[in-house]
This record gives sequence, C-alpha cells and structure tokens, in this order.
Amino acid sequence: MAVEGAAGSESAPGGGSSSVGGAAVAGGSSDGSAPAPAGSGVGSAPAARSFICSFPGCSATFNKGWRLDAHLCSHTGARPYVCQYEGCGKSFTRDFHRTRHFLTHSGERPFECTAEGCNQKFGTKSNLKKHVQRKHENQQKLYSCNFEGCGKSFKKHQQLKVHLCQHTNEPPFKLCVQERKLLIYWKNLD
Repeated sequence: MAVEGAAGSESAPGGGSSSVGGAAVAGGSSDGSAPAPAGSGVGSAPAARSFICSFPGCSATFNKGWRLDAHLCSHTGARPYVCQYEGCGKSFTRDFHRTRHFLTHSGERPFECTAEGCNQKFGTKSNLKKHVQRKHENQQKLYSCNFEGCGKSFKKHQQLKVHLCQHTNEPPFKLCVQERKLLIYWKNLD
C-alpha cells in the first residue's frame, strides 16, 4: 500500500512554501508566494531565515517554507498528514513523519547493518546508528565498579549507579504516590 497525500497544505523539503491556518509567509501572502529576498540591488542574497511566523507574540523564523508550515501546526493544532493505512488514522505535522510511521505497518526495515556477521535491519537511520555505536564500535567503558571482587564497568554513569545498588541492597529508585499518580524517582546516589 502506498502512502497517499493528505488534505491541507502540501510542502516538503526542497518544495515550495505554503501556509497553514491562514498565516502568511514573509514577503508573500497566504497563497504561498515566494518570500522577497533581503536587501536590494545586484548581488544581494536572500535572507538566511526569510520565512517568518505571523502569529501574534511569536518571533520564530525559518530558512525553509516546509519548516514554517510544520511550526504553524504547533499554533493551530493542525496535523494535515494522515496515515492512510486501514484502521490507523494517525496524523502528523510533516509528511516525512507519516512516511516513517508507515514503516510500522509495512514491516519494512530499509536500513541494514553492514558489520560483518550482523544482519540486523532498522526502520530509521538513527536506530541503525545507535545499534552500530552500541554493538560494533569499541567504546570504552569509563565507569568501573570499585566493590572488591566485582570489576564490572559501564558506558554510562547511571548504569554504574544502578549496579551499585545491587551491592548495597538498596533500590535504585523510590516510589511516591501523589494524587492517584504513581511517580518513580531515581534516588540521588551521588
């Protein structure tokens, strides 16, 4: 099943600009006309952040129209990109996020680890990068347990703090019940 376009403004990286909720793009109008370049005369370049949010009290500026469109959704609450998978209906502020979400339905994992002997695949490039860092790059374990006879070491200080609780028989967190909510706090073990 292919991901179909959504109703509302349609803009994407590299595409033109448009507006959401009637807000205008700097130098143009809500019809999506291009922004006016900053300065005047021969050789002047467009402003680096020429897409300006027109909502009262907001001074956000962007260098791409699609970024302004995504930002405007935070003011209006609009989520114009709807997943077309049957029974889903989840919506997003950017088409990229909808496309990435669709991988959860298709089961496709286009990012494959290239390390020798590893055939794991991932739905996002960032998850592949985390996998490579954790499993295949020799990161030094900087935090070592000083308990006699233990010798374990960890990549993160928080991991060491939790491990130390095994030696002291203290829980690594405390529970707090507050107004019918269960809150869990990490104990300050410093």
